[in-house]
Amino acid sequence: MFTFFSVPSLTDGVITLRLEECVPMKAGEWAPSYNFLNYIGNTPIGHIHLRIGTNEFVYYGGNIGYGVREPYRGHGYAARACLLVPPIARAHGMEELIITCAPDNVASIRTIEHIGAKFEGVVSIPRWSELRDRGIKFINRYVWDISDFEPGVYGETGKAGGTVRR
Repeated sequence: MFTFFSVPSLTDGVITLRLEECVPMKAGEWAPSYNFLNYIGNTPIGHIHLRIGTNEFVYYGGNIGYGVREPYRGHGYAARACLLVPPIARAHGMEELIITCAPDNVASIRTIEHIGAKFEGVVSIPRWSELRDRGIKFINRYVWDISDFEPGVYGETGKAGGTVRR
C-alpha cells in the first residue's frame, strides 16, 4: 500500500509550494499524487502536481503537471516549482521523472528544457486516454534524471500536510 509522506511547505526564497491535497491512486487512474499550490507571499500563482510511480497514464501524462496563472507567466515560476519537488520523488525511490507537454506549448518546452529534462520524442496518445478525450493527439515526452537530488526526509503519515482525498 502506498503511504504519503508528511511534506512541509517548500520554498526557494521566491516561490512557496503549499501542499493542498494528496490523491491516492484508484484502479484505472493516474498515480498517487501530491498536489501543491504555488504562492508568492500569500498570492496563489499556480499549481504543481507530483505523481509518484509509473504506469500507462504517467507514460503519457507525466509525473509532473503544472500551471501558472496568466498574469504570472514568463517569470520562470513553473521551473522553480519543478525544481522543488524532486526530493519528494527521491524519497519514494524514484530516479527519473516523466514530463510531457503539447508539441506547440513553447512555454512548457522552455520550462522543461530549463530544468534539464531530455527530449525523448513525440508520442501518439492512445484512444483510451483521457488526454485524447481532451483533443490531445500527440505529446512531447521528456525524461528528467533526478538522481543527483538528495531524497527528502519526511515522516510517513496518511495526511501529508494537506487533505487526503479518498
